[in-house]
Amino acid sequence: MTESASLLETADQFAKDLIANNVAGLMPVFTPVGIGQAMAMQQDPNAGSAAGSTSFEIEDQGDHLLHITFRGPESAGGDGTIFTKWIEGPMGWQVDAIGRVE
Repeated sequence: MTESASLLETADQFAKDLIANNVAGLMPVFTPVGIGQAMAMQQDPNAGSAAGSTSFEIEDQGDHLLHITFRGPESAGGDGTIFTKWIEGPMGWQVDAIGRVE
C-alpha cells in the first residue's frame, strides 16, 4: 500500500491545477460538498479566478485549513486569496470547503 501525498503536496498540485484550469486534475480533489461550493464560486463574478496567475503561496492556518494566495498582474485581476478546508479520506486529501478570503 502506498502512502498518500501530504496535505501540502496535494494543495500545491491543487493550486497548479487551478492556475492551469485542469478540470480533470481538480475533480477528484473535491468532496461533493466542496465541488458544490466551487461551482457556486465559479458563478460569482466577484469571486475572481486563478487563471492568469503567475505564482501562488500557501499558508497553513491549522486544523487542515489552508489559504492559497494567487499572484498575478493587474490586467488579470491582481492578487486573490481563497480558503480551502481539507479532509483525509480513503482517496487521500480532498477539499471539503472552499471560498474567497475577503
